[in-house]
Amino acid sequence: MGELGTIPRIPEPRDAHVLLQRVFGALPFARLAHTHAASTSADAFFAVSLAGSLFFNVSVDAARPRVILYLALTMAPFAIVAPLIGPLIDRYGRARTGVIGLTLLVRGILCLFIAGDLKNLFFYPEAFGVLVVGKAYSVAKSAAVPGLVDDVSDLGAANSRLSRISSMSGAAAGAAAAGVMILGDASLVLRLGSLVYFAGAGLALRIPPTTETPVADTELEEAEMHSRSVLVGASAVTALRASIGFLTFLVAFGFRRAGEPVWLYCAALVALGLGNFAATILTPAFKRRWLREEQLFVVALLVAGVATLSVAWGFSRESLVLVAAVVGLAANVGRQAFDSVLQRDAPDAARGRYFAWFETRFQLAWVVGALIPVVLQLGTRIGLTVLGVFFAVACAACAAGVSIEGSVARRVHTVVNRNRQGQAPS
Repeated sequence: MGELGTIPRIPEPRDAHVLLQRVFGALPFARLAHTHAASTSADAFFAVSLAGSLFFNVSVDAARPRVILYLALTMAPFAIVAPLIGPLIDRYGRARTGVIGLTLLVRGILCLFIAGDLKNLFFYPEAFGVLVVGKAYSVAKSAAVPGLVDDVSDLGAANSRLSRISSMSGAAAGAAAAGVMILGDASLVLRLGSLVYFAGAGLALRIPPTTETPVADTELEEAEMHSRSVLVGASAVTALRASIGFLTFLVAFGFRRAGEPVWLYCAALVALGLGNFAATILTPAFKRRWLREEQLFVVALLVAGVATLSVAWGFSRESLVLVAAVVGLAANVGRQAFDSVLQRDAPDAARGRYFAWFETRFQLAWVVGALIPVVLQLGTRIGLTVLGVFFAVACAACAAGVSIEGSVARRVHTVVNRNRQGQAPS
């Protein structure tokens, strides 16, 4: 009896399991990756709802004070996260996974309240609450990663995987939220986002708790956290985060003043996200074959500087989309490299505290960078030139192994001491 034909192969459950493992990694790290996908998806719903209610539905002049107030709100949570939540996570190692689930649950509840308070003053403290617990989630997530991977050499790949998942889930959820915003309103977007937060809280319950860690030796801790790799890396990422805030609002207000369509600004944001996603693929490859983390900082600043100055020279609105992609790529390369350095060098018993401290520093840089084009109303081409020069200075300092903030602080300290000595009675 001859063959009547080839019977198509039915995918087995094991195939789906292999695919999921390639996306999210192996257990127990995959539990954190699942939760992070839900968290970033819900964050995208929250961000789209705020963009629609704070910026795009009002004039440029009316949007400016709203944006300034929102930027102040994004910075304020770190006054709570750094001194309180970071040490709590360090003191109780098992609390890292508990904080992850709790912050998702609280953000979901707050989004339900915000959905009914978009047009009154309760909106601002409720949005502040979402930002506070969101930063607590970020600190707890970063501090939990080393306890969920097999070896310290896997930290770079783990950070890249989380960043890749964040880019994919955030982009997909952001597109869905934008569609909901067009068909409905910001309140509906927030209610759907709260459901995603609740789903993430359920997934967080499956993350295995990490073991409690011993108290760190103070002298060893200081030596590790003041190493050149940490200081220079922090300086590079500070510059890159400031550039993201600067570019985002430079383009936003530039497009609004020029009367450009909203879809063009959305295209710039998509390009920024695509650059972030590309970094999750390129960073591990560069680290395996060519470059160490310390060299990645220099390359990221150099590429961003060259692209920004080139676009400023031959300016067009389409070129802004290109520079957004390159700056997004550079910023995420630098951030992944720094996370690997900090997870590698920071003592486990103080990891939450230091992640909270550096998150505060990076968020302050983002806010300061964003405020410059909002307050000064820079032209787009002039703003790009300023940004390119800033990248060039930061790249030169990083290549020389110099922490920019540390150098400025030492210079100020020297001047103050000289003045005090000059004023001392003879």
